[in-house]
Amino acid sequence: MGALAGDVGYLSTASLCGAIRGDFLNMTAMICGSRLGRSLVRPGGVLFDLEPQRSAELQKRLAKGLDEVTQAAKLLWESSSVLSRFERTGSLSLDQAHDIGLVGLAARACGLLQDVRHDFPSGIYQLFHIPVSTAEAGDVYSRAFVRWLEIQRSVAFIQELLESLPAGEVAASDSIMLAPNKFVAALIEGWRGEICHVAITDAAGKFTRYKVVDPSFHNWFGLALCLRGQAISDFPLCNKSFNLSYCGFDL
Repeated sequence: MGALAGDVGYLSTASLCGAIRGDFLNMTAMICGSRLGRSLVRPGGVLFDLEPQRSAELQKRLAKGLDEVTQAAKLLWESSSVLSRFERTGSLSLDQAHDIGLVGLAARACGLLQDVRHDFPSGIYQLFHIPVSTAEAGDVYSRAFVRWLEIQRSVAFIQELLESLPAGEVAASDSIMLAPNKFVAALIEGWRGEICHVAITDAAGKFTRYKVVDPSFHNWFGLALCLRGQAISDFPLCNKSFNLSYCGFDL
């Protein structure tokens, strides 16, 4: 949202979000020592536990972070000049989104009710049901607003989990063995959208192929399509509203 604000010259929200982003990255660093979450997740669980003291501190920081994001978003939504640039810019219809196979936030902003956590719930998502955030216009405003809704619901989800952390080991044994001669596909909802992992093992239970499909692979054509008939000055705004990964397209 800060980058979108910057692209229309609205520096209040842009500056606030730049600072807030660092605060959220530091929360991840507090858990595992890396702002990018490196070494946190591993096969069979996680590498770091979260004792009550850090859990309480994390909840405190989350509440403060959400309050600050709310203030930044409020400034954005109350600015008529911002809304005039967001609304009806880079629009995609529901039919277009469906036909080209959009996923994630970009799809939900067009009215497609799809989310891996909702459609194929597994693990923790069988117990915790996160509402699917959607809009209808499929424009920059809709993609920004769905992102704002998902920020709020993600924070609520994390806070609820922190209040009910289970006891016990945080990871399975290091001696996890892969089944031989298997083909497995797994889906997870990332912040950009659906991420697909496909693995094939050989007779010895070793990986012979492993493929990851990033949501950007599905959504780049959506960005190209929404720019048809738009002014060239709308490209940065539309580009930020999708916020895709260049290397993710090449995976």
